[in-house]
Amino acid sequence: MTESLRSLTPKLTALAAVLALLALALYGWHLWTAPPTEVLLPRAACDLNAGACTEALPNGSTVRFAIGPHPIPVMEDLTLQARFTGETPDHVMVDLNGTTMKMAANQPQLLPVGTGDFEGKTALSVCITGAMQWQALLSVDYGRTRYLLPFVFDSAHPTDADGAQPLE
Repeated sequence: MTESLRSLTPKLTALAAVLALLALALYGWHLWTAPPTEVLLPRAACDLNAGACTEALPNGSTVRFAIGPHPIPVMEDLTLQARFTGETPDHVMVDLNGTTMKMAANQPQLLPVGTGDFEGKTALSVCITGAMQWQALLSVDYGRTRYLLPFVFDSAHPTDADGAQPLE
């Protein structure tokens, strides 16, 4: 019986090694496909209608975020800009939505336009209820960490040529 255990030991060792490699591969696949860890930051204490806002990120970088033109209009082309000092992020996008009324998805990706500079284009949809408060949720990825930085701003209902509000 001792002889059969000795002949079985190399096979068990090889099987254990294969199982360990399989477990390591599965763990690596999980890390690769798992969503990034999201860190929701406090709402920025600035007004995007007044100009760019500068905020510090927990990794030591800062971002200067702007939406233009000012004041921020609805139903017109908007330029979104993010300038980073410190570490440059891997991916930047913005999720624009109403704070009290859910609107259609509006999630422009900001593309690199220079070292640490990102830019994108979009437009805000019009709300039939009149003036609206919006949230621009800036999403910034650094490796497996995603920082979510909310900015809140107001937009006004567009007016026609004589200044009257459109019919609702």
